[in-house]
Amino acid sequence: MVVAFITALLAATVAVLVWRQRRASRLDEEVLPQETVTAQAPAQLDWLSAEQQARWQQQTQRFLREKRFIGCAGLQVTAAHRQTVAGLACLLRVQAGAEAQSLFPAAREILLYPDAFLVPPLHEAISEDGLELVDDHPDERIGEHGPGQVVLSWADVEAALAGDGVNVVIHEFAHALDSENPNTEGAPPMADYGEWSTVMGAEFARLRRHRRPPVLDPYGAESPAEFWCVAAEAFFQQPAALAKHHAALFALLARYFEITPPTETHPERLAPTGTAA
Repeated sequence: MVVAFITALLAATVAVLVWRQRRASRLDEEVLPQETVTAQAPAQLDWLSAEQQARWQQQTQRFLREKRFIGCAGLQVTAAHRQTVAGLACLLRVQAGAEAQSLFPAAREILLYPDAFLVPPLHEAISEDGLELVDDHPDERIGEHGPGQVVLSWADVEAALAGDGVNVVIHEFAHALDSENPNTEGAPPMADYGEWSTVMGAEFARLRRHRRPPVLDPYGAESPAEFWCVAAEAFFQQPAALAKHHAALFALLARYFEITPPTETHPERLAPTGTAA
């Protein structure tokens, strides 16, 4: 029984590394030249009403006032870095009434790396007698959410703006939202929890049955929290595909975010490809 438990735990650890390495194929510790960085506004702004765009501006400025940015591995944080990250994160908080609530209180600091970054080997207790699971290799990641912090790879922030299916800012700040409700997993503030539980539960179970889905990253099958973050990424990065293959999930997220992204029935709306501000 102990062997089976250890095997399951090792499998879970490997699954975590899959998400962290989805796009992280290298570690680049070079300083990112400041002159190459320009602030980029998310193309998803085209999906917002005039009122929502005004709220997004308000939330973004609030984010910049309240959050501390720290450059890591030689990256010197500029106003452009800060504005770009804040703009993406605040897409999650343009609902009516969001401006009257705390803005990502679980993320006071944003640590920004030039590219994928390494974290120390895992030491995790697996029994009361002190037995530990030890991973001898550093873990390469593109994003992480921890107590009071969000850590991001700038290269992957730029990739999301260019239309990549992975959006590390949306993913990690979705985690920050989820952590605001400690008694629930995968249910952010302002959600209709009855409907949320029904739709998310069904879609989560579906993803766990089918590990090679057409839209949702299989990593979302690891837990309800990861499913919520992966679903949020798909909503902002692949909305038409999400609406086609997961109609109930798309509709739930559209109601939650109060945003109508481009779909086959609304082709006039622009897809997220990134625009320079």
